[in-house]
Amino acid sequence: MQLAHIKRLPLIRTLLRKRAIRRYLGPGGRGYHCGHFESFAEARAWLPASPEFSHDKFTQEYVDERSKRIWAFDYPVIFWLREAFASGASSVLDIGGSIGNQYYAYQQYLRYPEGIQWRVHELSAFIPQGRELASQRGAQALTFSDDWPSGWLDSEIWMAAGVLEFIEAYDLPALLARAVHKPRHILLNKLPLTQAPGFVSTQNIGFGSFVPHKVFNRAAFVQSVEQLGYELVDAWEVPERTFHSLGFAEDFFDAYSGLYFRLKS
Repeated sequence: MQLAHIKRLPLIRTLLRKRAIRRYLGPGGRGYHCGHFESFAEARAWLPASPEFSHDKFTQEYVDERSKRIWAFDYPVIFWLREAFASGASSVLDIGGSIGNQYYAYQQYLRYPEGIQWRVHELSAFIPQGRELASQRGAQALTFSDDWPSGWLDSEIWMAAGVLEFIEAYDLPALLARAVHKPRHILLNKLPLTQAPGFVSTQNIGFGSFVPHKVFNRAAFVQSVEQLGYELVDAWEVPERTFHSLGFAEDFFDAYSGLYFRLKS
């Protein structure tokens, strides 16, 4: 009997899945995904309790590394930011922008417009260090909030990198509907998009933390933004990020995605 056939036997498949889940829940599972759920609540009930992203080691990683370098998947964002700035945009809403790491990293490659406003919406755990670092580095353009101060949703550029899938309270179309003046440019990076129906999974993000997150159906996600008056101008793959779900191999896809939407005139 071939090995592949043996692995499909119900008892063997159950044992292999349990072993994969044990690996996922240990230190060696960092970066991997696991589980296939209908909701965040269902996923959290399955996960062990953890601080999720509210862990001081995450902010330190952003300060020490992510605010000082870029990756290949950043270049499309830098290109379209340059185009947006050239067309007159000067305000950025950086959703899930941590301690402002993209502001710091991208300024090595971009000339920011005079008077730029870079607004970072983040979890409260990240904000004190973000403000302290901005003070130390003289980054007066950076402001931080875990709420939506007046005018923030009217920013001309919205950015979100590797964050929308973790947000339970709202989705992008719902947030856009709240804006009095919709952003002209929407730059999304490191999105888990699949051709399969959307679902909720979980990720081991290290330091003993686990988080539930969405996986979006690609066509439905794009359509939900286009219906609000946007056109998809550019799309790119992020091969540095793969979706490998331990014990749930059928959910695999080999690259995350980036998207650039522009408001139709």
